Amino acid sequence: MRLPSRKFTVIALVVLALVYFLGSWLLLPRVLQSQSEQFIAEKTGHRLSMDRPEFNPFNLSLKLHNLHLTEPDGKPLLGFKELLVDFSATSIFRRAWVFDVIRLDGLDASVVELPGQRLNWSALLEALQSKEAPAQPAEPLPRLEIASLIIADGHIELADRRIQPEFTARIEPLDLHLEELSTLPDDKGKYRLVARTDLGAKILWQGEMTLNPLAVSGHFDIDELSLARLAPLVKLPPHMAPPEGTAALSANYRFSHSGKEIDLVLDPIEAKIAGLKLRNKQDAAPLLALDSIALKGGRFNLRRHSIVVGSVALRGGGVNLSRDAAGRLNVLDLLPAPAQAPTPSAASKQDATSRQNAEAGWHFLVEHIALSGWRADFRDQKVSPAAQLALQDIAVDIDKVSDKLDQPWPLHASFNAGAGGRFEAQGNVVVAEPSVDMQIKLADLSLKPVQPYLGAATTLTLASGTLSAAGRARYGPAGTGYSGNMAVNNLRLTEEGIKTDFMAWKSLTARKLDVTPAALKIDDLALIGLDTQVIIAKDKTVNLSRVVRPRPVAATSPAATAKGAAVPPPYRVDIDRLRIARSEMEFADYSLALPFGTRIHHLHGTINGISLQPGAPGQIELDGQVDDYGQARAAGQINLSDPTDYMDLKVIFRNIEMTRLTPYTATFAGRKIKSGKLSLDLDYKIKQRQLVGENKVVMDRLILGERVESPQAKDLPLDLAVALLQDSDGRIDLGLPVSGSLDDPQFSFGGLVWKVIVNVLTKVATAPFRALGALFGGGGETLENIAFEAGRARLAPPEREKLVKLAASLGKRPGLALALHGTWSEADRVALQDLQLRRAVAAKLGQSVDEHDPGPISTGQAKVQTALEALYAERVGKSELAALKEGFRKANPGQLEESGAGKVLSRLTNVFRDKQDLSESEVAQLKGTDFHAMLYQRLRDRESVTGERLQALATARGEAALAELKGANAPAERITLLTPEKSDATGNEIPLGMEAKAVGK
Repeated sequence: MRLPSRKFTVIALVVLALVYFLGSWLLLPRVLQSQSEQFIAEKTGHRLSMDRPEFNPFNLSLKLHNLHLTEPDGKPLLGFKELLVDFSATSIFRRAWVFDVIRLDGLDASVVELPGQRLNWSALLEALQSKEAPAQPAEPLPRLEIASLIIADGHIELADRRIQPEFTARIEPLDLHLEELSTLPDDKGKYRLVARTDLGAKILWQGEMTLNPLAVSGHFDIDELSLARLAPLVKLPPHMAPPEGTAALSANYRFSHSGKEIDLVLDPIEAKIAGLKLRNKQDAAPLLALDSIALKGGRFNLRRHSIVVGSVALRGGGVNLSRDAAGRLNVLDLLPAPAQAPTPSAASKQDATSRQNAEAGWHFLVEHIALSGWRADFRDQKVSPAAQLALQDIAVDIDKVSDKLDQPWPLHASFNAGAGGRFEAQGNVVVAEPSVDMQIKLADLSLKPVQPYLGAATTLTLASGTLSAAGRARYGPAGTGYSGNMAVNNLRLTEEGIKTDFMAWKSLTARKLDVTPAALKIDDLALIGLDTQVIIAKDKTVNLSRVVRPRPVAATSPAATAKGAAVPPPYRVDIDRLRIARSEMEFADYSLALPFGTRIHHLHGTINGISLQPGAPGQIELDGQVDDYGQARAAGQINLSDPTDYMDLKVIFRNIEMTRLTPYTATFAGRKIKSGKLSLDLDYKIKQRQLVGENKVVMDRLILGERVESPQAKDLPLDLAVALLQDSDGRIDLGLPVSGSLDDPQFSFGGLVWKVIVNVLTKVATAPFRALGALFGGGGETLENIAFEAGRARLAPPEREKLVKLAASLGKRPGLALALHGTWSEADRVALQDLQLRRAVAAKLGQSVDEHDPGPISTGQAKVQTALEALYAERVGKSELAALKEGFRKANPGQLEESGAGKVLSRLTNVFRDKQDLSESEVAQLKGTDFHAMLYQRLRDRESVTGERLQALATARGEAALAELKGANAPAERITLLTPEKSDATGNEIPLGMEAKAVGK
């Protein structure tokens, strides 16, 4: 055979090249378009459409334009604007599929999770899978090298239709650039992928894969992933700037898909975010910053629906919170817009779905969460100047955080306050209830940060002060509150424009207190080193009221002022005892003609029963030193919730230099005091803002000084009055009743006393003998009666209510004691006689008789009448009964007719009885009476009730009253039960004997 000539060979090659290029340009795009669209339609029922492909045979590149893949019903699955595949000729030499570039522009894909563990792609994939081909052994991944893989301007729609409402998320835009991808195996079935993306991330992916069934296992590392460049994939809140920081993630994984089930296991998982910063677009400083977040020991199991994390550590960084003048927190800028509230039907469906998901059982567990080296700064611009609060070295440890929300999560937290102080807490949190139960410790927390809030309400400045506490704090269904101790130390308050301290103390300590949303209860409160002042200005205003800034009057809604609107109960404050020691108080009155001032040193004492509840007076006992050698003492009761409503206070001053009181005598009497000593016994009683005082004033060796001009003074012959009142020892002893209304604008305690003194001196001077006998008075109170029904030892409900109220009064008045005793009267004897007779009648009638009351007796019943006549015959005599009947018939003709048998019985009775007819006067007394009612009364009067029984009844009454008081929580140690006594009471109510007295009297 002859070989083709060289010319023929060249021509053949040219022809083949022309056929190749012409076919590639003209035929291949048409075939590829038509066959792929037809194949998809016939094989799966889906619809595929695209523009005419472009193939360049010179550089081996293929372009697909405007491809769209939809489900049979038209729902989109996949689409893109352009796909460029640039194949490399080096594939022949490297024995692999080598691509210079694969670029996908405008990707638009949809992935939807459907009920039954299916995807919207499942039908397409199942249709493409051959049903007749025998199972093939797993093959390794194809040998593949991609120099550059680019996905630009992509969009992926994610949805989960297994739950209601449907979950949707959209990732856009998706821009991905991978370089130097390779799956060239090191061994059969193994692959390795190393790449760097345009997100700045390094990717290492290696492992093994089988295709039938699909199973992948291996390890992946993603490092240096830029959160800022990842942000476009997530829909951020409108005010939030892209986050800063880098993320890293690594895990061993196992993935399999058997056609019906998908299984994914990640174990172990490690993740880290470094340099995280979240900020508002308008702020330079980050709102939230974290140096690092590290997750270790993570395990994820899709089939078991479980996520387990060994530890999560958050180190360094902090949060910058602020509230603007309108009260809005800046953290809201980092939160998504609130979702629209679902309709009732949608809400019920959502609740049902939530229950189904909970039953489906996704379980999670985080063994340990630790936050350390954190700080928090809060700035509140709603007050002026803005309040600043800084917390440092914040540490939080939480254990066993899981989906078992009804189980306690152990928690430990601590921080240091920037202004000074440390806080620690340890306890449990139960999310399901929710509830918190913590033991807390607060050491020397500076109170200076609260100054802006104090300044907004008062004119005071908090110069110093610390708060310490240790106890138990709780929140939840079982109750909310704090129980423990508390101390406020080294407090110092100053007033604007005043150099001296308004109030200061060394320590205010409560060893045991209970705080709830409704009440504050303190057993013992100790105030040491108090230094305060009460100043009356020239305009008669008191500094105590001057330091409070006026509040704007808030508009009241019609609903709030509507008649019958609910008024919340006042906050309850109860302090069993307040002890004051080593304290001082300054008093000054600049409203007088001559300014007055004094200082009380060494102030100490006790206030018991402090309460802000109406009708609960506190007991006061205070002592102090006035100036150098004077003494002051106050003792009594005062209603601290409203002192102007009730006060019973005794105030004693001893050995007071009267020269110090010249401002008062100058103001009200127009005279100075040259010398003298003053002692005062003041007894003030205030009831409903009306003052009544019984005062004793003793002035030793009073010498008046020169006159002083005062518009309030009267021109009085005071020298004469003093001369008349002073005895041989130079003493003036006066009893001065005072009274007045606290609503009087000119009212003042000091001024009122001196006005009374002036009035007395005036009366003495003008009519001395008549005035000396009108300087004393008194009064008293009694208790209400509590009564028993005659013959009974049981209290009726209204009387029991009285005892309950009395028990409450005893509880609120620790200084009150009660002595009580039962009583009896002749009405009790009658009631007991009546009870005995009714029992006897019931026995005659054949009725059961026990210790209870047999009930009322009707003398109009024939059986009762017969029983009464039989009892009378037995107890008084048959002849007496016959005579009584005969006399009744005479007095009341036509009445008391008897049957034949009764008449025979009456005749027999008359035969055998002694002849004892009633006298005419006795017969006359029977006229118009009820015969059997009369028999009943005469039988009752003959019933025997001993004095011992009446004493026992009275004793039982006293014991019943005592038991009722104890059952109402009355203080048993202050109740005494005395021996019973006879009462003179008449009628059906027998009063209980009671006597009120002071404890120990």
